[in-house]
Amino acid sequence: MDGERRDRERRSWMVRAGDVEPYTALRWVGMLFKAAAVFLIVAVIAEFIAGLRAEGWDAIPVLLGEVAQTAVLAVVLWGGGDLVRLLIDIGHDIRADRILLTRLTHRTESGGGAEAPEAAARHWAVRPREAPREAGPEAAD
Repeated sequence: MDGERRDRERRSWMVRAGDVEPYTALRWVGMLFKAAAVFLIVAVIAEFIAGLRAEGWDAIPVLLGEVAQTAVLAVVLWGGGDLVRLLIDIGHDIRADRILLTRLTHRTESGGGAEAPEAAARHWAVRPREAPREAGPEAAD
């Protein structure tokens, strides 16, 4: 019975797959950036081959400059796709933290009910500091 209770508590602290919503639009943007990077690499290889066939070995300095510029752009686009993936992971982590914090708050507060979030806000609210009292004849009372 004790093991069953521990399993139930462990499951209540886990973030379910339904709690974390997918970021489909961001995932598509990341895939778009990576696809654009692959397209640029294929295009620059085709341009290099076409330039060599049309102009011969004399076109190599110009073609190498084009390859370098396009490769840098492709790397930036690929990195942008990875940054989008990182943003998705950060969003999932933040959402999971909020869910778990809400569960923790509801378990630790007394009374529960609809006023629970307000009670938690009052509990953690910053109270203004009182002005220090001066020592004098009134302080002895």
